[in-house]
Amino acid sequence: MTRSRLYVLIDSIESDMRKILTRYVLDHIDEETALGGSYEKANLLRESEGLGESISSVQYLNMREAYDILNRHRDSLPADLGRELRANTPSMDSLVPIRNRVMHGRPLQAGDPENAVSICRSFSTRYWTTLKVVLDHLDADATWEPAFEEQSRRSDRILHNLPLPEYDETGLIGRSDDCKTIAAHLLRRREPMLTITGEGGIGKTATALEIAYTLVDNPESPYECILWISLKTERLTAGGVEGIVHAIKDLTGAAKKLGQAFDTDFTGGINELAEALEGIEALLIIDNLETVDGEEVVALYEKLPDSVNYLFTSRVGVGQFERRMPLGPLKEKAAADLFRQFARSRGVDRLVRLAQGTVIEVVKRLRYSPLAIRWYVLSVEAGEQPNLALANQEVLLDFCVRSVYDAMTQSTQSVLLILFAVERDVTFEELAILTDMPIDALRRSMHELLNGSMVRLETDPESALVSRVSLTEAAKSYLRRVNPPNTTAIEAILDKEQEFRRSAEHRRNDEKARKLAPNVVRTRTGNDEPVAHILRKALAESKEGQFEKSYALVEKARSMSPDFWEVDRVQGFVLSVQGNVTGANSSYQAALRKAKTEKDTTGQAVVSYFFAGHLARKAHEPDRAVEYARVAHAHFSMAETAQTLGSYLIWIREFTEGQHYLEWALEQAEGRVELITLTALVDSWRRWAEYLLDHEHRAIEAAEKAHAGFSIGDQGIRSGISDLRLVDAVLESVSTYIRCISAPGVDGSSKDAQSLHMMKRVSTQLFTFEACRAWKHFAGYVEKLKRVTSNSEVREVCVRVLEYARPPSETEENQAEPMREEVTQGVVRTWLGTYGFIAHPRFPKNVFFPGSAIEVTAPGEETQDPTGCTVNFVAKVEADGRIRADWVQVIRDDTA
Repeated sequence: MTRSRLYVLIDSIESDMRKILTRYVLDHIDEETALGGSYEKANLLRESEGLGESISSVQYLNMREAYDILNRHRDSLPADLGRELRANTPSMDSLVPIRNRVMHGRPLQAGDPENAVSICRSFSTRYWTTLKVVLDHLDADATWEPAFEEQSRRSDRILHNLPLPEYDETGLIGRSDDCKTIAAHLLRRREPMLTITGEGGIGKTATALEIAYTLVDNPESPYECILWISLKTERLTAGGVEGIVHAIKDLTGAAKKLGQAFDTDFTGGINELAEALEGIEALLIIDNLETVDGEEVVALYEKLPDSVNYLFTSRVGVGQFERRMPLGPLKEKAAADLFRQFARSRGVDRLVRLAQGTVIEVVKRLRYSPLAIRWYVLSVEAGEQPNLALANQEVLLDFCVRSVYDAMTQSTQSVLLILFAVERDVTFEELAILTDMPIDALRRSMHELLNGSMVRLETDPESALVSRVSLTEAAKSYLRRVNPPNTTAIEAILDKEQEFRRSAEHRRNDEKARKLAPNVVRTRTGNDEPVAHILRKALAESKEGQFEKSYALVEKARSMSPDFWEVDRVQGFVLSVQGNVTGANSSYQAALRKAKTEKDTTGQAVVSYFFAGHLARKAHEPDRAVEYARVAHAHFSMAETAQTLGSYLIWIREFTEGQHYLEWALEQAEGRVELITLTALVDSWRRWAEYLLDHEHRAIEAAEKAHAGFSIGDQGIRSGISDLRLVDAVLESVSTYIRCISAPGVDGSSKDAQSLHMMKRVSTQLFTFEACRAWKHFAGYVEKLKRVTSNSEVREVCVRVLEYARPPSETEENQAEPMREEVTQGVVRTWLGTYGFIAHPRFPKNVFFPGSAIEVTAPGEETQDPTGCTVNFVAKVEADGRIRADWVQVIRDDTA
């Protein structure tokens, strides 16, 4: 039921109403009496045309007036006609608005054709002769398209040149909220320029036209004229894309067409149009604005008077001055309703009969796009198989997307490719790590994608301030079916994403293992993972000495998340590593300011922890370091924070409180933290001893402190907790102890038992101590102990130690002493197939050796089990304090 068929149908029932009035009412009552209150208006219209009484004023009644007059004179009508009129009176409330939309060129609503036909068929008595002829003709010939000429709208209050809508068959479905919102903006006129944006075929033109007609009929509309021009150059049909004959391709041509709304002879350009619109409150609507250059639009805006408001439809927007009103896909229910309405109007019964679930699946695959739904129904109507029409949408996608895609910059297309490759919604920060583009360039590309309706933004569920971006279904389908990207490029993107995922997993594992390790970057929510990934790379670069690269990465992280305190915290750490004390101070202070704005105090505690470390080690301000270390420990109350606080307290000679924290930390600590804490505790006893000896001259008490440090460290070494730092701290404690008992005026004999025990313990681990920094001067301390002691056992042990130590000559003292590669004999205690352990009295924990270290002197020896064999080996101390042998020679019976 097209508009022309509907027009003839409604005109026929109106014609019959007038005939009935003339025959059964005016045959015995004059016009003025019969028409009552409607006579004056009808008579004025008749006189305005200068026809006098040659034509009845009944011809100037509208449908409602004619029907109401018939009802008032029902007693004068045949009884069956009177009953029919009374029964159908409620139907007039539906038919009259449909009649007005048809006769006044307004957009039809969903169901208008069906409702009009149904109401007209309810008038079935013999008096509706013209109506019956039209209904019979419509039923007999489905292709009948009566001649129809658009009626002049000069009688409308607002001058306009609006075209008839192309959605009469179904009405505009699913856009009522959008129309109300945009119409409200246009009525307020606060924004001079509105642009309805959206992907091709989403319904921008139909929505704009519906809004325009709403404004024409709104008595409160501020506009005196509404002008419409379309720059559309092609249309999509079931047979493909077709060019539009005589399409307007620029704004100069548009100006001429717009001027003809005032004057049919108008031939001027933009300047002449501006003169014509001067002082007129006008709304200028330009459809398909993406076909012209943005600078032309700016020029138009600047030349036309301020009394003009603008409504544009565009796939990409103008980019200046405008307020965008994005139009998305239809809701699922609205899309299904459009599918059924359009299929019914086109008579495609096979689609009308589809189950609701099938319809939902079809409109989903058509991306809930109005144009795609109409194209699909038309394709099936033209003979295409429904399943093939769904599968082969290349022409549709090319029409909707290609013009936008081709106009994009190469960098924007690369961002589009990333979104296609990852196949999920991502945050801006995630995009930043998947591309090598500068952040500002990425923002420009995102803006271009949004303007072109190629992506959509949705609020992240974890944070209302974070948006997630994903491809529209049209863009996704276009890249998949019409313009598939290079697989190599996609693989490179996926590799980069996998690297990011692994980094995030490592970061989480590192944080669980040791919350305050330097390489751990905290996150507030999952949305911080991309920034954390970049900051971890910055820390890795600084570790390699690549500070310029590190700072560049920090700045990239800052541009992504300028308010995140971890960015400044990492920058402070890198600056501190490089030795830039002032810069590090500023960065840490900035991090603290940002962290204090958050409800969670974790950020303050983390920054305070690292700031304390910087102040203590780089800025040499242990007093300030203690202040921040207390903040960190108050929040975390864990072994690491207690250890650092305790150490800094020791550095400012608050020995009692410092040792309290260190001992508490040692009880809580595990793994590497336990080793660090144990070393710090040994060191604290030594520092305390040195302070008592050098500043308070309390040598015996100082010796007790040094001995305490040695004892706890020695116990740790023998229990398997050790590295070179701990061993070095223990040896320094021994040296300090010897200083204390050999100080002038001190009787060290009272400490002979302690000295003997300590030296015996040292003598069993000489090889371990030999690798220490303190070993170089240790022989001198032992020599001093041997001189001052009168205890023969102590002297004997000192001699054995000195024999091993072989102190360097005076000329060699300032040279680095290489570790002695001494060949030692031992016995293989354990062999586990690929590695084993050698027993030797000098090495209580045994010596590890890999299978590859065994020297093979004959074929087959490499497969023999060396357990119990005597071996020559060279032992070495690893950086972590473990002993291993990289050369092992088996001494067998036949070669001994």
